[in-house]
Amino acid sequence: MDIYEYIKEMNTEEELFPEMLAYAQENRVPIMDQDALSVMKHYIHLSGAKRILEIGTAIGYSAMHMLSVSQDITVVTIEKDQDSHAHAKRFFEMQGVSDRVRSLLADAKEVTPEEIGEQKFDLLFIDASKGNNRNFFDKFSAHVRPGGLIIIDNILLRGLVTKEEITARGTRRMKEKVDGFNRMIKESKMSSAFLPVGDGLLIITKDKEEQGE
Repeated sequence: MDIYEYIKEMNTEEELFPEMLAYAQENRVPIMDQDALSVMKHYIHLSGAKRILEIGTAIGYSAMHMLSVSQDITVVTIEKDQDSHAHAKRFFEMQGVSDRVRSLLADAKEVTPEEIGEQKFDLLFIDASKGNNRNFFDKFSAHVRPGGLIIIDNILLRGLVTKEEITARGTRRMKEKVDGFNRMIKESKMSSAFLPVGDGLLIITKDKEEQGE
């Protein structure tokens, strides 16, 4: 076992929702790596985040885990795939958390501020189409309160961000977009951390002065 596998093992907790995990694995639904999920939940606990906005629901696996941190947490989550949206709603109902989740069936690029609501969020979690990380960041970071967190998953693209020669045009373009967003954040004055857990987590703190609040 190398040191990264050791850290992965130390960060991975006992699964709280085995039925959802099994469904995702059997149906090849992309979900958040368990070690990265545990780290994100720790940040939620540390920050005391209560209102969370999630871009990319899938089957609701990450939303369920975020809700599990505290009974005071509520989530607004956006998913454009109708089947995934339906499965997520079913899981939310099965777990008895429907009253704490507002699940929107919509393309996040087209969602209006009115659909999200005026009240600021404590945390924005972006886990949708990776080539749109910057678009989602630019659009939804305004909905995060000063001092709140913005977390982006899959910033390593399973190692593709460091590969120089990628023959597939679409894959190369996605790598360029993700790497470009990562570097934009690094070169900005925003308080941020790039964590090598799961497929890579980017943690950003929304600064009061920087956002003009």
